[in-house]
Amino acid sequence: MTVTCAECGTEFQRPPSHVARVKSPTCSRQCNGRARGREWGKFGAEAQKMRGPYVPRMGAENPAWKGGVTYKRPKGNYVGPRYVRCPPEFLPMARTDGYIMEHRLVMARRLRRCLLRSEVVNHINHDPRDNRPENLELYPSNGDHKCGEAGRYVAGVANRLSLTV
Repeated sequence: MTVTCAECGTEFQRPPSHVARVKSPTCSRQCNGRARGREWGKFGAEAQKMRGPYVPRMGAENPAWKGGVTYKRPKGNYVGPRYVRCPPEFLPMARTDGYIMEHRLVMARRLRRCLLRSEVVNHINHDPRDNRPENLELYPSNGDHKCGEAGRYVAGVANRLSLTV
């Protein structure tokens, strides 16, 4: 079926089913883009007048804000750790996006210092979301952590670090 382009006036062929469902057929993507852009422009200008200039809303001002808490995506039955916004005094420990694992932040606050990258915080009850200070223990390295998990004593390491600070 021969149809005339609503945008440029060129005649072109389209099947009858296409002509039946399209209100203003166009001959190409370029003509379709021009027509849609003109249509969207009307609504964009009106909406812009109503809401004013675009101002990005960040943090608590953003409607998608969830309190600065996020969770690592779980794989299988694994429950991932909880990430929270890092306070300024512990920013050297944070990821580049400003978040830190909550159990590391709890331990750093108890010790009143930033943790080293090599230090490992272990959950005694193996629940990564249970970040009570009495449920956490600190190991100087991952090797010492694995030895402690296996029940072996590590010389010079308090296997159950009790923090009474």
